Amino acid sequence: MPQFAATIKHITEGVKGFTISAAVKNIEGWEKTLESVETPGAKGIVRDLERLKKLIQSEEIDGEAVKKLVGALGDATVKMAGRAEGAKAEQIKNLGDALNKSAA
Repeated sequence: MPQFAATIKHITEGVKGFTISAAVKNIEGWEKTLESVETPGAKGIVRDLERLKKLIQSEEIDGEAVKKLVGALGDATVKMAGRAEGAKAEQIKNLGDALNKSAA
């Protein structure tokens, strides 16, 4: 299961320090985790993560497309946090906020 703190750390430090292979591994971990989540919005996030994975693995990375998708993921993650229950809700919101900040 992906770690909230590790993902947020990589995002806030800047994606340049996050290798493509490490980013893909992290994305795949989140995809696997979210596949079993029944919170509204989770399935859309999984689809967007798959798109993000394809974008960052392309031969020529479209930085604007990545930035736009990361922003959409941030918005969707914050919305999902508002629907989530339990202790993870705040961590989900913090992750969404970090995604939004990196896309700004």
